[in-house]
Amino acid sequence: MTKVDCDVVVVGAGFAGIYALWKAEQQGLSVRGFERASDVGGTWYWNAYPGARCDVASYNYAYFFNSDVVREWDWSDVCSRQGEIQQYLSFVAEKCDVTRLITFDTRVLTTTWSEEAGLWTVRTSGRETVVCRYLVLAVGALSEPKAPDIPGVDSFEGEAWFTSSWPRDSEVDLKGKRVGVIGTGSSGVQCVPEVAKVAREVVVFQRTANFVTPTLSGPMDPELVEELRADPEAVRNGLRKTYGGNQPLYIGSDRFSELDEEGREKALWHAWEQREVALAFWDSHLPDANAAISEFIRQRMHEVVNDPWTADQLVPWDHPYGGKRPCKSDVYLQTFNQPHVRLVSLRETPIEQIVSKGIVTSAEAFDLDVIIYATGFDALSGPVRALNITGIDGMAMNDQWADGPVNYLGTMVHGFPNLFLPSSAMSPSVLSNMATLAEQQIDFIFDKIRWLDEHGQARLHPTAESQEFWRDETLRYAKRVPGALTTDSWYNGANVPGKPRRYMVYRGGFSRYNDACYRELEEGFPGYEVLPGRAA
Repeated sequence: MTKVDCDVVVVGAGFAGIYALWKAEQQGLSVRGFERASDVGGTWYWNAYPGARCDVASYNYAYFFNSDVVREWDWSDVCSRQGEIQQYLSFVAEKCDVTRLITFDTRVLTTTWSEEAGLWTVRTSGRETVVCRYLVLAVGALSEPKAPDIPGVDSFEGEAWFTSSWPRDSEVDLKGKRVGVIGTGSSGVQCVPEVAKVAREVVVFQRTANFVTPTLSGPMDPELVEELRADPEAVRNGLRKTYGGNQPLYIGSDRFSELDEEGREKALWHAWEQREVALAFWDSHLPDANAAISEFIRQRMHEVVNDPWTADQLVPWDHPYGGKRPCKSDVYLQTFNQPHVRLVSLRETPIEQIVSKGIVTSAEAFDLDVIIYATGFDALSGPVRALNITGIDGMAMNDQWADGPVNYLGTMVHGFPNLFLPSSAMSPSVLSNMATLAEQQIDFIFDKIRWLDEHGQARLHPTAESQEFWRDETLRYAKRVPGALTTDSWYNGANVPGKPRRYMVYRGGFSRYNDACYRELEEGFPGYEVLPGRAA
């Protein structure tokens, strides 16, 4: 008989991983955690680049399962910076006494299912082999960096840094240097203004323009904080009944379809002043309303930038707002009005290669001292594929996902029993409040585990038919969102050469998603195959 080392292994120590460790112990399960970083934080450990911060309000972007945490922690800003969020996660991990359960600086190399034993075997970079009944891969949606697909990357003789793995043990000195930044997604938008404060020259290489709107940054409202602290459990339940897993600070009360042109313009300006222009109307999600919002933002962006050519390039003319991940910044666009900051449009003059002294485009060569790669991630499916998972009959997860990720309810895959994937593909994931999602998915996962244990069952995985249904549901709701299926983005894998195209985010809303999860539990898991017998 195979010896079981623990009931649960949790991989990752971000929002989902920390909560999973705590939840396991609360249910009386023995648990081990593994984290490749030297501390907790997940995404908020690695993305320590200058300017890194959250664009979801701290009123929502936090745990609510522990009332003491809610009442004892004070956020300094509505949109907290990376360092503060990591400190917060460290505070929670210590408060909940789960840090002792985590083996840090350790990668999981392989995870293998034994059909005979009904157990998972986890092998780590620390030469440790751990056998468990349940495996929770809380590896996050944005944790596998995308390698630059540019010839000559290794030829550069200057400094090269990635926003996705910014140095933690030494300071990056950019003062007085010539810096090139490749990428203008959220990381690039946040990083460029900070780099421009100290660098002698900054050249920003942009492949695709993105929508950029003002942040919600500013002091926390004491009255709102007290409302959260009065009844954290009510807040927790309320967040799950919203569309995005968060309560917006403002949403328009009028419908676009019921306003005249003057009324629409007034509503747009009011929402802009509230820094929630995407929610200017009660029906902002509808195509006509979205088109008006998109055009309004384009105009506001264009008028901020002095140089007409640069303004034209920075405005996203090719997709509607929400077609790909929008960005938030109060200073990014304004940075291009500084004389030492220059934009290069890679659509007009693509990079041909990186050479020892810098970057060569089809039009000119740029001598640089530093290159910063803000090139993003192999999102959603990439972190899972990196773990070399083998399931029933030796099926590799990477083969199962050869044409793109498939699963049921975003958390389990047919052929991989008792394997759980919080924050992965086909869930609300990156289009929701990730803190709310982490709590909801971990609750659902451990409710499944409790059900299995209470009913004397050992194995659970979704049926192939359930996966097909969920794939179709994900696509059905994506079709309703302007630009979702017509815009190339990391939502569908378009940012990684050779990656299969599949829309990977469920857009049916958080409330609907939560209801679908718990309907399965209430009805005895009709969308799953439950195998009898208790694991050793």
